[in-house]
Amino acid sequence: MILDGTDNFETRYLINDLAVRESIPWIFAGIVGSAGQTMTILPGETACLRCLISQPPPVGDAQTCETAGILGPAVGVIASIEASEALKILSGHREATSRSLVVVDLWDNRLRQIDLSNLRNQVDCPTCRRGDFSWLSGSRADQHVVLCGRGAVQLTPPAPRDWDLAAMAARLAGVGRVTRNRYLLRLAVDGYQLTLFPDGRAIISGTDDIVQARAVYARYIGH
Repeated sequence: MILDGTDNFETRYLINDLAVRESIPWIFAGIVGSAGQTMTILPGETACLRCLISQPPPVGDAQTCETAGILGPAVGVIASIEASEALKILSGHREATSRSLVVVDLWDNRLRQIDLSNLRNQVDCPTCRRGDFSWLSGSRADQHVVLCGRGAVQLTPPAPRDWDLAAMAARLAGVGRVTRNRYLLRLAVDGYQLTLFPDGRAIISGTDDIVQARAVYARYIGH
C-alpha cells in the first residue's frame, strides 16, 4: 500500500503510474491553506488519479504550501481519514473504503464528498485504460543539468511552457524578494535564487544537488 504525503503533482502522477501498473492500493491526499482532499485508489476497481485529473495544472497556477501556508488542524483531519482508509484495506475490508473524493475546508467548516464510483467507466483514462505510464518511464519528467562551477541546477520541462511572468511575480511577492524584466523573473528566498524564463526553464542557484533543486522548485513554484 502507498500513502501519499507528497507536495507536487509530478510525484503523485509517478506514484499513480506505479500503483496502477503493479496493482498496489494507494491513497491520495493533499492540503493547501485550510483545505485538504483525499481519495482512495484501488487499481482495477476504482478510478485512478489521472481519471480524476487528466493533466497536472499549469506550473505556477496552483498555490503551494510555501505560498499559501497550511492550517495545522487540516493536516490532522486529512491524515486521519487517510489512515482510516488504510486500515480498512489492511484488515481485508476493501468494500468499506470510500468511493468518493473527500474535500474538507476547515476555515469554512465544509465537508464535501464527490461520488467517483462510476468515473472509471466514464472516461478514457490514459493510465488505467490505455496503459500509458509516461511519468514512470520518465518521458513526462523535467530534464535537469548541474551547471558546473556555478552552484546551480537548470530544470527544463519536457515541453515548452508559456509563463506569465507578471502574474507569477504577483503571486510570489510575499514569499521573497522578486525582480523581473521582460526576459526573466528572479526570486531570492532562504538562501536560494530561482531564475524563471517564459518558456518554463528554471535555474535554481544555491545548490548543485539535483534532488534539493527540484524540492526547492516544487516548494515555491509548484509541481
